[in-house]
Amino acid sequence: IMRQICHHIRYRNISRVSFSDNRFTNMRGAINELGKALQSKQLKHLIWSGHTIETTEDMTLFTRVLTQSNSVEELTFRWNSNENAQALLSDVDFSRYKLLNLSSNDLQTNGRTDIPDLIAVNSPLEELYLYSNRLNDDDAVLIAQSLSRNTHLGRLNMENNNMQARGMRALY
Repeated sequence: IMRQICHHIRYRNISRVSFSDNRFTNMRGAINELGKALQSKQLKHLIWSGHTIETTEDMTLFTRVLTQSNSVEELTFRWNSNENAQALLSDVDFSRYKLLNLSSNDLQTNGRTDIPDLIAVNSPLEELYLYSNRLNDDDAVLIAQSLSRNTHLGRLNMENNNMQARGMRALY
């Protein structure tokens, strides 16, 4: 079925697709088919939600098919895992994306600066959703500092994280 869906995405005028809680029995096959669908110049928004990618090999394949797509501008990647969200942040070039939603992934940076770096380069990113993760005060301070160098980001949602007063003060 994934092959048929992705065939229609590729050859029809479909600009937005959502794969949510599908429980793929063959994750690698599903990702391979997704890669074919992502060749469509019409597809601008991908939602991949509730499909925890279990193996490093499959996550590497997922980041590769995203990187090879030149048309997707909006990615929602929710309810996966911290490890998978980290793999996306470190392996995918988001420099052309307008929307990135990494909410509800248990994301914690552990000192990594992928998120502040993404903001600081002043990419076309207009919306960044990081709610319901495990970002802390240090993350909030780094993100706040990176915002001073960004002129495009108009919406940042960081609610329901592990931030206290110091992190909130830095952001507001």
